[in-house]
Amino acid sequence: MKRILFNFVSIRSHSVYTKPKRFYKEVSVADEKDENGKLLYNVMLDKYKLKTQGGKFLKLESEPLALAIAQEWDSQKEHIHQSRMLLTGLAFTSIDNPLRLTKESITSQILEYLDTDSWLYFSTEPENLTKLQEKRWLPLIEWINQKHMLNLKPSYSIVDTPEISEESRKSLQRFLLSYNFMALNGFQYGVEAAKSVLLMLATTAFRISVDEAAELARLEQIYQAKIYGNVEWYHDIEHEALRSRIAASVLFVHLSSNLHTVQDLPRT
Repeated sequence: MKRILFNFVSIRSHSVYTKPKRFYKEVSVADEKDENGKLLYNVMLDKYKLKTQGGKFLKLESEPLALAIAQEWDSQKEHIHQSRMLLTGLAFTSIDNPLRLTKESITSQILEYLDTDSWLYFSTEPENLTKLQEKRWLPLIEWINQKHMLNLKPSYSIVDTPEISEESRKSLQRFLLSYNFMALNGFQYGVEAAKSVLLMLATTAFRISVDEAAELARLEQIYQAKIYGNVEWYHDIEHEALRSRIAASVLFVHLSSNLHTVQDLPRT
């Protein structure tokens, strides 16, 4: 695959209230080897290497992720909408994270959400909402228990916390630590958006789609909206924002985990 190698430059950060104009014509991906001979991938804007907001070069181990980020930059038209480039933002955050953050510390932060996981707190009333949660959430909780050898049990009380054994925590910890550092950043992003570790476990495993995940994360809100009415512009925007964040999270996890390069098709 032919690639163009370019010089270095920093992409300056801008005010959130200002959308900078697109200043580049061509977006590409260029590979290079580090001092140990490891292949890394750079996103190129014309002759410039993309830098993070922290001033570090965006050197990625995953070519598929580099290509996806390049697509985000190439999809910008007259102005650059940084808020719409979620994969770029996740990559910047992963690289700019303080050195004190490790796979272990991120895993611990993710597991802290388990105690307040929305899927483990069932409503006691109204009865129809409880039945809806049991219908939509319980089968997935049972699947997660079986797949990850857990014994999670939801709570039906606003006072009592769900039953989460130490064995379950350790099992989830081992699974999360199987991800690399960047993938864990993506997983955490999805957990924070959906307020659920279990939802992300099901979505990254493709047990449910991103659309289903966004719906299940807002199950109580959707139920209430059917009874009391929906503020269309607000709830629709909220739903789409959540769906975008979950989609970006799942995509980032898988692209970060896929370190295979993209091969040229054989010539006929």
